Amino acid sequence: MKRFIWCVPLLILLVALLPVSVNGEAAEWTEGNADFTEWDFHKDGSANLDGEWKLYWKRLLMPDSFVQGELPNAARGEGAMVPGQWGGQRWGGERLSNRGYGTYRLTFTLSESASERTMGLYIRSVATAYRLWVNGEELAANGTVGVDRQTMVPRNVPRTVYFQPRAGNNEIVVQVSNFVQRKGGIWESIRLGTADDIAGERERNLMTDLFIVGSLVLMGLYHVCLYMFRRKDRIPLYFGILCLAISVRTMVLGETAGMSVFPFIPWETGVKLEYGSACVAFLMFMLYANGRYPNKASRLTNRCSAAVQSLVLALVLLTPADLYTRIMLPYQLIVVLPTILYVISIYARAAWKRREGSLADGIGFAIMAIAIVNDILYYNQAVATGTWMPFGLLFLLFMQAIQVSAKFSKAFHTAEALGGQLKEANATLERKVSERTAALSAANGRLEEANQELLRMEQFRKQLLANISHELGTPLTSIKGYASAMMDGIVDGGDPKYARRIHERTLLLERVIDDLIELTKLETRQLSFHFKEYDALPLLRRMFEQYAAEWAVEEGLRFIWKEETPFPAHKQIMIKADGIRLEQVLSNILGNARKYAGGDIVVSVCLETADGAEYALCVKVIDAGPGIPEEEIPYIFDRFYRGKHGGSAKQAGSGLGLAICKEIMAYHQGSIGFVKDESARNVFYFRIPASLR
Repeated sequence: MKRFIWCVPLLILLVALLPVSVNGEAAEWTEGNADFTEWDFHKDGSANLDGEWKLYWKRLLMPDSFVQGELPNAARGEGAMVPGQWGGQRWGGERLSNRGYGTYRLTFTLSESASERTMGLYIRSVATAYRLWVNGEELAANGTVGVDRQTMVPRNVPRTVYFQPRAGNNEIVVQVSNFVQRKGGIWESIRLGTADDIAGERERNLMTDLFIVGSLVLMGLYHVCLYMFRRKDRIPLYFGILCLAISVRTMVLGETAGMSVFPFIPWETGVKLEYGSACVAFLMFMLYANGRYPNKASRLTNRCSAAVQSLVLALVLLTPADLYTRIMLPYQLIVVLPTILYVISIYARAAWKRREGSLADGIGFAIMAIAIVNDILYYNQAVATGTWMPFGLLFLLFMQAIQVSAKFSKAFHTAEALGGQLKEANATLERKVSERTAALSAANGRLEEANQELLRMEQFRKQLLANISHELGTPLTSIKGYASAMMDGIVDGGDPKYARRIHERTLLLERVIDDLIELTKLETRQLSFHFKEYDALPLLRRMFEQYAAEWAVEEGLRFIWKEETPFPAHKQIMIKADGIRLEQVLSNILGNARKYAGGDIVVSVCLETADGAEYALCVKVIDAGPGIPEEEIPYIFDRFYRGKHGGSAKQAGSGLGLAICKEIMAYHQGSIGFVKDESARNVFYFRIPASLR
């Protein structure tokens, strides 16, 4: 598994550094002309205009100058390779200088199908000012083209231009001048393709650069902040500055995103940032590498390298580009390359001795060194692989991230080991404390339970005594009065009428006591409920039929069962209830209706929904009795409330039945209530949560 970890950044690097395809030989070239008639730009993609262009040295010619071959006297063109610097090429038997000016011209032939869509050119780097025409129309310019240093204004930003091509011959004319740096001419490929392909290439390249810059800036700031919080270790500072320097270099090279975002930055400043950031990056590269394994580094070598880097940086900052750009190649060959080999040797020796992290560091710095060497060769036009340094640094970041992860993991393992030792050392003490705490917690729990039980019993006692003292006074007074009257001879002791009244008051007293005990248990949560799932309709209908059959015969009343709305077909309406307690509620409400009924008693059942998701089963008991006055309705579910309508002995009650029903429905998460319907009939109802199955 550990070996596999190293393959991840290697794979990422290989993918990132795959060379961009130039699509092979896209055209047949003759001097100053390219034939693309056999190339399908729609299927085969864009192509490089790499080949021999016509160069008119020391001439700034306009497209009109080439109409019908009418050129000024002494204006002649010879072949020049693009991409390529002027320096090193021959023109008219003489070796060209990178300082000068001239006009490039290329004619290219397109097929009929290629001329039917908009085409584009992707101009990456032309040193150091140019104007470009396609088919006589000026489409792009960077800086100001001039015949000397005073008349030219340098600028070098990649551009994309779009034009409508012609079937057959097309023409590109480019005026170029350079008097400010060591390279002159069109030294990077110009891409030709459809407008979509060219725009896509530019966008992909720009996004790649911005991704690299963003990653490097974040990592750079992160490592600088690490140093700010722990200044004893300078290695994070060196690495952070290295990342920031490479990010600055990336912003002013390649797609020059920084120059596009900040167009007001002068060309000279951009070049100083390019070369200065390279010097700073290489210096930080050296310091970081030596800081990782200080025992293997030579102090004299470090100081000499730092002095040379500082001197070159001073030249970049204080001298014009025409001077310091010329010393870059000797600086790279004499200073940079030997120092890279020296740093790699440090890591190679450390890896050979198996120092911690040396293998990962060695791989990371070897790839970084390869990227640096590639960039040196690329910018000196020895290879055409593109710039790799940002990718090399990203690879190094991956390796450092692996190293940091390994260090954090090791630190965590060490902390865990120390924690285990500490835990083992305190095991006896912790066990004793735990045992005593557990014993105290158990005793406290038992005491708390006993205290709660005592509180409930005391509450029950107080509640019951208060209710008894409140409610038993009336029947006891009646019994006492009748008994006194009999003893005093006021009434005949054998009179059955008074004996019956004493018996009725005794029954009422017994009923009040039973109801008081039950209600008090309900209110103090001392009564157990046994909930089960029931199919509601069969359960309620069975209860209804039981009471209806019994009371209809005794009272001569008619009981009616009614289902208000059709219930869902093939569905059971399920409720979770205590069947005995639910029957107690229904019988109590039916009993009240029976006492005061003035006609038929209807039991109506319906299914209600809330928000289309939750169901409730509603049971209504409807009668046409004398009803309850409006002012008494809010109090009918209060304990001991009997109303002011009076009543016979038959109708007498304890005033606790509805209060008990209310408590029972609260246990069922339901509700109970009373309303008058549109016919002024009495409607007692209760609701209970339900579900469909």
